[in-house]
Amino acid sequence: MERMEQLLGAPLSAEKTSQIRAYGALLRQWNPKINLVAPSTLPHWEERHVLDSAQLVPHLPTSQGNTPLEILDVGSGAGLPGLIMAILAPHHRFTLAERDQRKAAFLHTAVHNLGLGHVKVHAGDVKLLTNQYDIIASRAWASLPDILTLTSPLLREDGAWLLLKGKALDAELRACETLFHLTTARTPSIVPSIDGEHGWVIKLSRA
Repeated sequence: MERMEQLLGAPLSAEKTSQIRAYGALLRQWNPKINLVAPSTLPHWEERHVLDSAQLVPHLPTSQGNTPLEILDVGSGAGLPGLIMAILAPHHRFTLAERDQRKAAFLHTAVHNLGLGHVKVHAGDVKLLTNQYDIIASRAWASLPDILTLTSPLLREDGAWLLLKGKALDAELRACETLFHLTTARTPSIVPSIDGEHGWVIKLSRA
């Protein structure tokens, strides 16, 4: 957990550490049945999945007063990045959208077992959502043009997309130029991808 504490700039509480460990146990238990993550990544689940997701947390905007942010994780799958963000930022509210019913069942179980009362699971297509959100997060769900097209109606006017993307980012951004007017900020990922290429934390907002 040392790298995560360095990332967050503060020690992890005993509760958060316990929740992350419990998440790892659930992931190893469920993965042989429904392939939540690539089996080859399980020996390094803490860095490959937890730390990778956690690096989005420092990029969350400061909420006004005590008002929590409403955060949507689309294509949540194994709860990445939304479930990890929810553990580390329990003062915000999270919705995990996952249409695969088996993966949604895992998310329901994880939310219940980890005691995350500030997290909801939407077990259905993201197109069926009607709420609006301050932050829309995603990791390895779809191409950037598809993410923006499908979720732009769900993002508040002053909201932002907070995404983990790979080496195809530049090509995907070019594909968005005629569709959206965006302000873009990117930070190199601290976790190398499986193929050794570096990825990006990218924050997008409407220009």
